[in-house]
Order: sequence, then C-alpha cells, then structure tokens
Amino acid sequence: MLWALVMAGGMGTRLWPLSRKKRPKPFLKLVPGRQSLLQETIRRLNPILPSSRIWVIGNQEHLASLKKFSRGVPRTQIIGEPVSRNTLATVGLGASLISRRDPNAFILVLPADHWINDKRNFQRAVKTAVRVSTRTKAFSIFGVRPTFPSSSYGYLKAGKKIARSVYHLDQFIEKPTAACARGFLRTRKFFWHAGIFLAPAKTFLRSMIQYTPQVAFRLSKMSVRQGKVIPPKEFYALPNISIDYAILEQLKNAHLIQCDFDWCDVGTWKSFESLWPRDQFENSMAGSCFALNSRRNIVYSEKKLVCLQGVKDLVVIDTPDALLVSGKDSGEEMRKVVFHLSRKKKTLAKYS
Repeated sequence: MLWALVMAGGMGTRLWPLSRKKRPKPFLKLVPGRQSLLQETIRRLNPILPSSRIWVIGNQEHLASLKKFSRGVPRTQIIGEPVSRNTLATVGLGASLISRRDPNAFILVLPADHWINDKRNFQRAVKTAVRVSTRTKAFSIFGVRPTFPSSSYGYLKAGKKIARSVYHLDQFIEKPTAACARGFLRTRKFFWHAGIFLAPAKTFLRSMIQYTPQVAFRLSKMSVRQGKVIPPKEFYALPNISIDYAILEQLKNAHLIQCDFDWCDVGTWKSFESLWPRDQFENSMAGSCFALNSRRNIVYSEKKLVCLQGVKDLVVIDTPDALLVSGKDSGEEMRKVVFHLSRKKKTLAKYS
C-alpha cells in the first residue's frame, strides 16, 4: 500500500517576520482563501490515500500545532522530534516506523511547506512514481521543469527517457551559479529538485543500511510514545545531514519523474510574486495595501493600511509586532536577520 510521510519541520527564518521559530511556515495561511500549507498538503494527498496512511513529523515543541493542523491523521502518526536533525533523520525515522506497520509499503516523502495548486497533475505524478517503483524497486524522484534560471534550487539531470514523463536519473546538481542555471535552462535536460520522492520501504531501509549504517542502527532502537521519540538520546546522536547528501546522491539506479504541475517551495518573499494577486504594475499584495507610482513590490499587512509611493522592487511585510522593509532580491539574507535578532538582548531576541 501507499503511505505518505509529510515533513513539517522548519525554523521559521526565511519568511520572517510572518514566520517565527514558534510558528514556522507549515502552520501559516499564506495564500488568500486557502488553509495552512500543512493542511493543503494533506488535502492534496486525500484523493490518493486515506489519512490513516499519512504520517506527519515535525519538531517536538510544535507537537500541539502539528496535531491541530493534521486533522484526520491518527494521533499516533504525528511525531515531534526532540531536536532538529535535517531530513535524513526525519525520513529515516518515518520509513522505519512505517515499515514496522507495513513491510511492503511504498512511501511517498514530501515537504509540508511547498505550494502546489494543480492537485490533479500532482496525483497523476504520484501514481506514475508508484508504477515505476513497483516495477523497478528503485527510488522515483520528482523534478519540475524550470521556468527561470534559479541558483536557489538543486537540479536533477535527466538521462535516457524510458516512458512518458519518466527518465533515468543521471545526476544531482547542488545550487548552481547563475551562469550554469541559464545553461541548464537552454538544454532542457535539467529539472528543479522538488524535494518529493517515493520508494518501497524495503528500498529505503536497504539504502540506509548501505550508506548510513550507524543511522540505521540507531533508528532500529527508537520508538514513539505519545508523539515523542523514545529514547530521545538516540535521536540526538543522529547526524545533521540531508537525505539528499547521505543517500539520494549516492544512488546508482534511480528515476526522475517529470512533474507537470505548478510548484513553488515558498522559500523567500520573492516566491509570492506567483502566489498573491498582482496589479497592473506587478505589485504583489495581500491584506490592506495600496501602491501608487510603484512597481514590482511585494507587500503584506495583517491590520493597518500600508501605502507605497514611488518605490520599486521592495518587500514590505507588516505584522502586529514587527515590520520588514527589504530589497526583493535579498531573500537569502533573512537567515542572517533572524540570527542577529536571536543574538541581541532579550528585547530583540523575542522577535526571532
């Protein structure tokens, strides 16, 4: 049977001040008229598998929010990690627990903080991945056709085409230079790595034993009680490394599933150019906002009116307790802002 593992962690840094350490991105309602990103992720899954076969893993300090926004998912399948240890630990824990329940499971892994509006094509891609992995017993990794030359995403290079929308996976490429990204776009052989992948549970566990045997050993000693990992010391001992580095990039036989749905990782404020309504001057605005003689700005306000006059390429985010004014192309610097706030005296640290 098909199971889903939803990764709902995060530190709430890149979308500050709306996202915070205590309220990271998966719990935010970022698209007007829609639910939180975590709720929307679960809704996308419901037509292809029941909530009883969904697992949600995030941070232990957010366990109450994880349960609140994962309605329908069994409480025993909502887990809080005692400490953040990147995606290898999260996926390894989830795959280990699912395989104990169903040794013949196929596991779909996906982040809770991405935006996919085209549910039908998303579900079609999942079904294609299930067919491919059923036949090959290998990983199927989702790739999105690039729409612009981004140096903020990882890329997948497609090899030989073996079916409609299915390729052998030739290579993983970490975030490239801008020049390389432009070259990738021209060749049409490269796809954005969407962070979504699927494989049989047995393949997950076999790959962990092969590439990260110590992690596999520690995971075999863990269990979950009331949503918490037992014993926590075993989880603390896991390495802070992504599953991409640890396993996926080492695979000799994997497949790329070309995804024909719209996809946004909602990674920086610039992402909202495609998510919020735009006026005729390309200002993307949500909430109480007004722009005059202004172009290509991104504006958000929860309560008070925000007016722009004669400015361009700004991000202006107003929340009840903090205001951000930033250049639109400085999104990757938001981590530094939150880091410096956390290091300042208590009056500023409380905003991080």
